[in-house]
Amino acid sequence: MELDTIVCGDCLDVMRDMPNECVDLIVTSPHYNCRKDYGTINDEMPWNEWYQHIHNVLISCYRILREGGILAVILPGVIRWQPEHAYQDTWQDFDSDYEFRRNGKQLKGRGRIETIGFWAFQEMSQVGYKIREPVIWVKGSEGNAICSGYAMGCDSDPRMRPVHEFILLASKGRWYHDGGTGRRGEAYVAEMDDTKDVWFISPTNSRTHPAPFPEEIPDRLIRLFVHRVNTQPLPEPIIFDPYMGSGTTAVAAFKLGRHFYGCDINPEYVKLANERIEKARLETSQMELDL
Repeated sequence: MELDTIVCGDCLDVMRDMPNECVDLIVTSPHYNCRKDYGTINDEMPWNEWYQHIHNVLISCYRILREGGILAVILPGVIRWQPEHAYQDTWQDFDSDYEFRRNGKQLKGRGRIETIGFWAFQEMSQVGYKIREPVIWVKGSEGNAICSGYAMGCDSDPRMRPVHEFILLASKGRWYHDGGTGRRGEAYVAEMDDTKDVWFISPTNSRTHPAPFPEEIPDRLIRLFVHRVNTQPLPEPIIFDPYMGSGTTAVAAFKLGRHFYGCDINPEYVKLANERIEKARLETSQMELDL
C-alpha cells in the first residue's frame, strides 16, 4: 500500500490486498442505488444485492481499521421509491396491488421508501462495530436548509422533503482512539462546536461527479478523531476512503497534514482526484514560497 495515493479498482478487491489494522479513520459515502450516473458503477440493482455489497464493505473496513479506529459513513436515512427503477418491485415496502395515479395515468404497484441509512447503522452493529452518536448533516445554513426536491405530495398524503443526511459513526474494538490525551472538558476538546450532533454545511455541486460531499465533512472528522498529541510512540495516522470519487476525503487529509489512501472503480474519477491532490500540493508549495 503506497501512502498518499488513489488507485483505480473495486473497493473490495483493493481492501482485500490491504494489511490488517492499517488505517485510523475511514470516511466514505457509497452509492445509494438510486440511478445516478457514476459511469462504471452500477447504481441500479436489486436491493438484496446492494445490501449484500454494503455488508461486505463494512466487514472489509472493520478488518483494516486499527483498534479504536473510526468508521464514518455518509448516507441518507431513507430514499424515495423510484417508479423508473429497473428493480422497483424489490423496494422494501412495494405493494403490488396498490393503485395510484401518476401524470394522469392510473397505475398499479407502488413503494414508498428504502431505509438505507437506518439499515446501515444497525448492520454496523451486527458486524461488530461499537456504535457512536451519529451526526445529522443539514444541507444549508441554520434556518435555511436546502431541499433536494419540490415534490411534496398532497394534503391527504404529504411527503417530507429531504434536507439532511446522516454521518453514521462507529469504532472498532473500543470507543477511544489513539493519540489523544484522554483529558476532559472544554479546554481539551478543541473542536467543541463540532461535537454537536447537527452540522449545518451547504452541499457541493460538481460538473464532474454526480454526488460529491463537502470538504468540510472529512475536515471536521479528521480533526475530531485523528490526534497525535500525546507522547506515545504511535504510527502516523492514515485516512482511507473506499469510494473516493473526486477525492474530497484525500484533499481534506492532505490539507491537514495527514496521510491518505483511497480507491475508486471509475478511472475518470481517479484521474480527477489525483489532479485535485496535485493542485492542493502546488498551492501549498506556493504558500510556503510566499512565506
